[in-house]
Amino acid sequence: MRLTPYCIVLLTAVTTAALTTEAWAATRAYVMNGLFVGTGLATIAERLRERGYIVAYGSFDQDRVFAADACSHPGDRIVVIGHSFGAERAAKVATQAAACGARDVTMIGIDPAAPATVSGVAHAVNFVGEYHGTIAGAQNIPVPGYTHMGIMESPAMQERIVEEAEQGDSPAPR
Repeated sequence: MRLTPYCIVLLTAVTTAALTTEAWAATRAYVMNGLFVGTGLATIAERLRERGYIVAYGSFDQDRVFAADACSHPGDRIVVIGHSFGAERAAKVATQAAACGARDVTMIGIDPAAPATVSGVAHAVNFVGEYHGTIAGAQNIPVPGYTHMGIMESPAMQERIVEEAEQGDSPAPR
């Protein structure tokens, strides 16, 4: 009978450790420019860093590196953001991260140059701008009145993008 209290203590310790690990999972953001680079995505990357995100910022042609990194952290929350060609690759990276077991993936596209597809993610949104590119599997939100580059330079759009990134900040139940 003395074994029962020890088992309860051990079970409580293991459960507490699991909950603590869940609460401490990091949020990683992969932010990808398209062919042309403005300052908008750099501003968004910095705002996410200020909120405690681990941010990798770069070009659409780094998609394989970003996907591999996301897949090596399946317990972390993953946010993938891209503009233009970066939006198309963001859909690809987010889909790959979800396929390799990342538990909570968010994808945010901004004015992709061509149609793309995202699947298996917890949250996906695409802001449809001047190029009218859509992402199947995402909520496509028209944002008329912006040029292809102007959409990223707009403080109002930057705020909307950060808000979308933060939608899944609470730990996902397992």
